[in-house]
Amino acid sequence: MIDNENFSIISQVAVVTNVMNIDNEIELNEILEDEIGDKDDEEASFDNNVEVPSTFTNMEGTNLTIDDNWIVTQSTSNNDFTQELGKDSFKDKEELVRAIKIHSIRTHRQFEVIESRPTIWTLRCKLYLQSGCKWRLHASKRKRSGYFEITSYTGPHTCLHYKLSQDHPNLDASLIAMETRHLIKEQPSISIPALRAEIVETLGYTPSYKKLWVGKQKAIEHVFGNWEESYVALPKYLGALQKFNPGTIVEWCVSRSIDVNEVEFRRVFWAFAPSIKGFHYCRPVISIDGTHLYGKYKGKMLIAMGVDGNNQILPLAFAIVENESYDTWDWFLSHVKNHVVKDREGICLISDRHGGILKAVNEHGSPWLESRGFHRYCLRHFISNFYDKFRNSELKVLAYRAGSQNQIRKFNYIMEEIGKLNPRAREWLESHPLNRWTLAHDGGRRYGLLTTNLSEIFNSVLKGAHFLPITACVQLTFYRMVHYFDVRRPLGSSSQANGDTHTPHVVVKQVALMAKASAHSLRSFNREKGIFELITQRGRNVQVVNLKQKTCTCGKWEAFKYPCSHVLSACAKLSLNSWQYVDKCYSIEYYCATWASEFSPLPYEAYWP
Repeated sequence: MIDNENFSIISQVAVVTNVMNIDNEIELNEILEDEIGDKDDEEASFDNNVEVPSTFTNMEGTNLTIDDNWIVTQSTSNNDFTQELGKDSFKDKEELVRAIKIHSIRTHRQFEVIESRPTIWTLRCKLYLQSGCKWRLHASKRKRSGYFEITSYTGPHTCLHYKLSQDHPNLDASLIAMETRHLIKEQPSISIPALRAEIVETLGYTPSYKKLWVGKQKAIEHVFGNWEESYVALPKYLGALQKFNPGTIVEWCVSRSIDVNEVEFRRVFWAFAPSIKGFHYCRPVISIDGTHLYGKYKGKMLIAMGVDGNNQILPLAFAIVENESYDTWDWFLSHVKNHVVKDREGICLISDRHGGILKAVNEHGSPWLESRGFHRYCLRHFISNFYDKFRNSELKVLAYRAGSQNQIRKFNYIMEEIGKLNPRAREWLESHPLNRWTLAHDGGRRYGLLTTNLSEIFNSVLKGAHFLPITACVQLTFYRMVHYFDVRRPLGSSSQANGDTHTPHVVVKQVALMAKASAHSLRSFNREKGIFELITQRGRNVQVVNLKQKTCTCGKWEAFKYPCSHVLSACAKLSLNSWQYVDKCYSIEYYCATWASEFSPLPYEAYWP
């Protein structure tokens, strides 16, 4: 389970007495056993018949036999070694292990574990059998303090310490996890190369990709919780969200075993109450997209996104499913319709052309088909499909221009150019319903939104969630939504207090268009009905405005739902307030209503249902 601090980051050994004066090791061990209550220190006994390499004597090539007295007077003491480590007591075994591993790595030495138990850790030099190096360490947990201390030590190493490899055997996944937790906490999506760079910089070795990947998973589990336990915790967490944020929707899809009383998770859908309420005041457009989950258990996250009057995303609904297919998309879209859209008609659904989406949307009686709704393709994905088929960059550019034109006249001209270059390419484009991929034939259903880019922007915001255990993933969506509402709510209130009537997004657009409107020439045909002929100064093009029917032959008014420069010119001629022709979704009133609802924090887990 993740605490709040993790998401604000993410929208943030008692001193070992010097016993060198003790004459023999048996007496030393007896004293330590009495003090620590540990009967396993005999592991640290000394071998008295050791040949010392010539590099450690002044008599090159001479073999020496070492007796007890030599060991006592020449071997490094516990105190000397703990000074090298920088501390002499460790609050737990993990801290001790980390300190010894880092010391070994930085001194280019290697060790192997002889014994490891909750209260004991015994090591020896990894080259003991090859070189006879007698380096040895034994650590135990103090009963009284609970701290770990090094209770016996033989050293230093007498083996050669040449750095023969870019990797180090003691630089394992567990140490990598310890050294990279702070990075994982801030950015769960951090790449393996970035983690490798951190390890190289701090420890000087280059671990393998596999070590780094396993270490990252361990770090994620430590910071955000265990994957298996996360699935068990998910129902309780979602239940708490529903209890303390009434109106939040959760839908499950599970498999039940007949023979065994078990339930297997397959899918979960959730939508937060403030988002559901806020959508009523947004543009009647929903963008959908799917993204991969890259954690221990793979899957897909499906997202439905709205857009407010200030051109800001409003995440509406989420789901975690096993894959992208007809079944999963049909299941997700049915819940979006039932719980988010509800009885609101005329919603435009923008998506890519995934086979599962197309089948679910085009089914008989689908709420996304005319006249109940409208389905439109993401133009970027559509043109990508076109390019995959024809592999021509010039055709690709022309096809995108055709799809984004708001005037039918210009659309037809570009299609002719495509036909001249490749007749088959034009046929392919025209084989798809023009209202699904072109702005000129859209009928104003898109509100000018050509792609699912806004959904993908939010996917990038949630990029870190794709690597997390499932409950942490859901939690991240909750805290991200809390942040959106908390930041945007006061912006609406301050705009209202300043007397603003429309959102900054549409104000900037209208100011720019007003500058163009002053250059148009205008001829009135029927003032009462608001019919005018406009001649542009730059292109000498003629456009016809009908204020009563809210149309202009340039197509922009219908496409974007706010006046084009031709309409603004006509309004100026009649001394009309042009803001009356701006769609109400762009008003400050609707913006405030979108972000008015509040989330409630979750109390301590003991108070959850």
